[in-house]
Amino acid sequence: MNIKKLAIAGIFLISPYVISNYLVFVFLVPALYMLYTGTGIKNIHLVLFVFFLACAVLFPVAAYDASAYVLGILIVTVFVSTFLIGSAKLITRFKDTAFSTFIPCVIWTLLLYLLNFRSLAVSAFDVGILFPISAPLIWVTGSIGLTTLIILFNSAAARYLAKRDGFSLTIAVLLLSVFLVSYLYSITRSPEHLYASEGSRKIALIQGDVPRKSIFGYTERLTERINKYVNISEKAVKQKADLVVWPEFTLPVDVMNRFPEKMKPITDEIKKSGTGFVIGSMLTDPDNKEYNYNTALIFGRDGAIEDIYYSQEPAIFNRGIRSRENNGKLYLGKAGITLCWEETSERIFRNYVLDGAEYFISLSSNTDLDYSWFKRYASFFSRARAAESMRYLARTTQTGVTQIIDPFGRVIEKIPSGRSAFLVGRITYLSEKTFYSKYGDVFVKVFILFAVIAVFIEELKRFRSKLAVAKTD
Repeated sequence: MNIKKLAIAGIFLISPYVISNYLVFVFLVPALYMLYTGTGIKNIHLVLFVFFLACAVLFPVAAYDASAYVLGILIVTVFVSTFLIGSAKLITRFKDTAFSTFIPCVIWTLLLYLLNFRSLAVSAFDVGILFPISAPLIWVTGSIGLTTLIILFNSAAARYLAKRDGFSLTIAVLLLSVFLVSYLYSITRSPEHLYASEGSRKIALIQGDVPRKSIFGYTERLTERINKYVNISEKAVKQKADLVVWPEFTLPVDVMNRFPEKMKPITDEIKKSGTGFVIGSMLTDPDNKEYNYNTALIFGRDGAIEDIYYSQEPAIFNRGIRSRENNGKLYLGKAGITLCWEETSERIFRNYVLDGAEYFISLSSNTDLDYSWFKRYASFFSRARAAESMRYLARTTQTGVTQIIDPFGRVIEKIPSGRSAFLVGRITYLSEKTFYSKYGDVFVKVFILFAVIAVFIEELKRFRSKLAVAKTD
């Protein structure tokens, strides 16, 4: 029977990732229900079950990088097992107290910080990104704070089903009301109704649908790819786009230095169209030819490179790519640019907003995610970053998901995956700073502080009770 319960819990655990993001509000209920009812499961069995579940769910990663697959399994197993075992022990210890409802969400949030894998852990366990359409709540909490509240809702629902206590029901109803109000607010409001426009521009996003097997080629494949992107861009600029954006890795390593003749069709198109271009490429580290920089080349209307953005936080499993700081400056006037894995970093986006960024441009590849649910899941990071920052975000990829996102985390335009196409959309500049952009994870820290104080007070009560019993004896 425990195996069946574990299987059900496992299916729910992965459901928001592979089925529907809205299932995040119940994805932990079966697992936490077992903890609140005291279902006996040996720790070693629990660890093994999580391990095999991680092996199955993360299997698509193996096709990209074996070491990343192993690391992912290790982190998921450690995180989920520690969460369930730690929650079980504390729930058992404080089973008669109402605040045991808060134990799972506090442990989940603390693990995000304490494991010190924030840039990687967020990609798996910051479940708040799966509910980006949640303004004004996300403007205060950010995705991490939203994660805390979502885990709390799961915990309250599970405890109510197990204990039928009024406190858990009250918490669950209150949170559900807040989520629903935030969702309805987000889907019914328009950014133009909230804040005065700071200006706007039309951005053309180009999706060439270039497969991974040919993305790093130099010769005929590169010429064919460049011509493909130039032809698509030529059609896009006819719609009077102010800026054309090509995705990450459109140009392979140091092509502009090694094969400058292949750049001529690009510069010719830029000069002819009189439109600025942003193109994803890689540049060789001049101090060590074994390493490269993931970059976005920013071309002026005359075809010359005006600026270069260097990735600050490249994917950890791309061992040949180094990071490089950009002195905190903005690009294209008031734009914040990110590449690839940086979509997961709320720190980069917050710094951009504090520096005065009024919109975001994200360049990704996603060619490694063609045959899995990861592609759809990865796109939620852009939506969460746009929502918590209250900014428009234009995201372009090689194979999908290419989209324009508004300050409520809503996708207003997109290109279907697996299609060679472009979209031209207008984004509005916004300068208003959200509470989260200004103060970061203050909400989470205050929440955890109160939870720790509650535990301390309960432990103090227990100590005094034992002391009183000892004196009576």
